[in-house]
Amino acid sequence: MSADPHPNAFAGRATHVVQAGNIFGGVNSGGQYVLPVPRQLPRAATHFTDRTDAFARLSRLAAAGRNGIAMISGPAGVGKSALAVHWATACKEEFPDGQLYVNLCGFGQRAPLRPESVLHGFLSALNASADRIVDDLDAMSALFRSLVDGKRVLVVADNARSADQVRPLLPSSPGCFTLVTSRNRLGSLSAVDGAVPVAVRPLGIPEAVRLFQQLSGHQDLRGSTQLVLRCGRMPLFVRIAAQRASAAADLSGLVEDLTRDSDRLEALSTLDDGMEARMVLSWSYQGLPPSAGRAFRLLSLHAGPDFSVPAAAALIDRPENETRRILETLGAVNMLEELGGSRFRFHDVLRDYARERVVEEEPLPDRLGALRRELSFYLRKADACDRVLAPQRQHVPLEHGADRAATSFPGPGPALAWCDAELANLVHAVDQAVELGFDDVAWKLPVALVYFLRLQKRDTSRVELSAIAVEAARREGDRWAEAWSLICLGGAESDLERHEDALGHFTEALRISREIQDRHWEGNSIYNLAWTLRLLGRHAEGLERQRQALAMQQETGDERGAAITLTEIGALELVLGRPEQAYAEYERALAGARATDDLPTEAKSLHGLGEVRRATGRPDEAIEWYRQAVEVRLRVGDRFGLACSLFARGRQLASAGRTDEAAAELARAEVVLDELKDPLVEDVRRHLADLGGAPD
Repeated sequence: MSADPHPNAFAGRATHVVQAGNIFGGVNSGGQYVLPVPRQLPRAATHFTDRTDAFARLSRLAAAGRNGIAMISGPAGVGKSALAVHWATACKEEFPDGQLYVNLCGFGQRAPLRPESVLHGFLSALNASADRIVDDLDAMSALFRSLVDGKRVLVVADNARSADQVRPLLPSSPGCFTLVTSRNRLGSLSAVDGAVPVAVRPLGIPEAVRLFQQLSGHQDLRGSTQLVLRCGRMPLFVRIAAQRASAAADLSGLVEDLTRDSDRLEALSTLDDGMEARMVLSWSYQGLPPSAGRAFRLLSLHAGPDFSVPAAAALIDRPENETRRILETLGAVNMLEELGGSRFRFHDVLRDYARERVVEEEPLPDRLGALRRELSFYLRKADACDRVLAPQRQHVPLEHGADRAATSFPGPGPALAWCDAELANLVHAVDQAVELGFDDVAWKLPVALVYFLRLQKRDTSRVELSAIAVEAARREGDRWAEAWSLICLGGAESDLERHEDALGHFTEALRISREIQDRHWEGNSIYNLAWTLRLLGRHAEGLERQRQALAMQQETGDERGAAITLTEIGALELVLGRPEQAYAEYERALAGARATDDLPTEAKSLHGLGEVRRATGRPDEAIEWYRQAVEVRLRVGDRFGLACSLFARGRQLASAGRTDEAAAELARAEVVLDELKDPLVEDVRRHLADLGGAPD
C-alpha cells in the first residue's frame, strides 16, 4: 500500500493539507486581481464507512439556517475528522461562499494552533487587505465576522483542544455553519455558544468488517471479524490492521498478535510513526491533569468489564465525590466511556495503553496496594449483601477496622441489584485475587456470594467460585475456612444434581470439622449430608441424620440452622407419609425463621406448609400458604423458589376451578423459569395448555 500524503485517508484524521494562510494567487478578471472563493476542504478518506445517522443529524443542523455549531467528539481513532470532511465535502454546494478548514492540532505532534494564526489565514483567504489584519485577536475575530456576514460559509475547525481555541473562529451570520471535531467534549462550547454535541462511537461489526476487507483485500469473514473486534471497531485501528494484513497471505498471524493484549499496541503500528497507535493515544494522555493521569493508569488494573464510582474510589484511594469528578474529566476527553448509572469502562485499546503506562509509572507496591484496596472493597460489599439476605448466617471475617456501615444496604432489593450489576466484576476479582496471591480474599469473596448465587440459581458460577475458595483456603492453611468452602461447594454440586460429588465434599467437611472440633461446621456438614441423602431418595437415613444435625444446632444455639433443618425434617416426614408431623415441623421452622429474620427459610417453610395442606386435600389452605411464600420470595429475590411457589399455587387454583387465577399464576411462573432457562418451564407450559393458554 502506498503512503497517502493526507493522514485522513488512512486514519480518518485530516491535517493542514490546506492551510488558510497558504492560499495565494488568484484570477485576473478585467485587470482586477480577485482571490477565488476559498474551498479548503482536504481530500476525504478512501473507503469511508457509512455514518448514516451522524450524516443525517449534521444535515438537519445545517439546514436549520441558524448559524449552527455541531460538536463532533469521540475517542482517538474513532473517525471524527473523516466524518467531518466527508460530510462537508458532500454538502459543500450548500455553502457557495466558501468552505474554510483548519486542523487546530489540538492533539498531535505539533503544538496547538493559536486562534490568531488561524484567523490570519481565514482573513487572507477571504480577501481582506493586509493593512486591515492587525495583530489583535478581538479585532481579527470581529473582521472575520464582518467579512462572512450575509454569506453562506462553512467553517470546519478540526482537532480542537479547547473551546477557547474555537470560539474566536465562530461566524455570526445565520447562513453560516461551523463543524468542530475534538477528542474533548468541549462542554462550554455547548453551554455558552449553543454547540450541539454529535458523539461518534466505534463502528458496528458489519461496517468495520466491510472497511477492513475493502482496504486489506482479504475476504475471510471469520478472521476479519476477529481482527476488527480486537481493534475495538475503531476506524483508525482497523485501517492500521488492514495495512498490515494487505501484505500477508492469511490473517492468522495478525489475529494472534492482536489477541495478546501485551502485543496489541505493537501490532497496531505502521511505518509512519505519526500513525502508530501508541503515539496517537499518547497525545490525549499527555494532556491530562496529574490526578486524572494517575486515575487513568490505576483504573487499568481493574480486571472486570466496567466499574462503578465507589470501586474506582477504592482503587485510586480518593473520596467518592472527587473520584466522580475525575472520572467525568476522563469521560469528557473520551479516555473513558460513561455507561450511565455512574458506571464507566475503558475502550480495549485505551486500556492496553493505560496498562503500559501504569507499569512504567507506578511502582509495584503502589499497584498492589491499589488492587488490595479494590478487592477489599468488593469483599466488604459482598459481605454487606450477605448480611441483608441472610442476617443470621455465618459471615466471613473482615479485616480489622473494616467499616461495615459504609457498605451496608437498606434491604434485600438494593443488595440483590448491586450483586447482579457487579457479578462479572466480582468473578474477575476472585480470579485476580488468586493471581496476586491474596488467598484470604480468594476464599472469602466466593463464600460471601454463595447465598446470592443460590437465590439467583447461578449454580455453575457457584461451583466454580466455591472450588476456587476451597483451594485458596488450603493454600492459606485455614482448615476452618476449608470446611466452610467445602460445604459451599457441596451445596452447589447438589443443586446441579451431582449428588455423589456433593456427598464427598460434605463428608470431607465433616471430617475436618471434627478434627478441628468445630461443632458449628460439624452440625452444618451433617445437615447437608442428610439433605443430599433425601435428594438421592434415601429418606429414612436422611431423617435420622437431620435429627442429629438438629440436636447439634440446638446445643450450639444456632437458631437459624435449626430452622433450616426443621424444613428438611418436615419434607422428610411428608414423603414418609406423616403429614401432621410434617406440618408441625414446618410450623416450628417458620417460627424459627421469623425469629432470626431469615427470609429464604421463612419462604421455604411457608411453601412446605402449602405442600402439606395440598397432600392432605385442603386446597384453600394450600393456596393461602403458597401465596405467602410467593410474597416472601419476591422480597428476597429467590427467583427459582418464586417460580416453584407460583407453579404450585397455580395448580391448586386450577384444581379448585379458579382457572383464570390459575392461568395468571402459571404465566408468571413461565416467565421466570424461561428467564432462568430451567427445564421445569415445560411442565408449567403443559399445565397452561391444559387451561387453554395464558390469560390475555
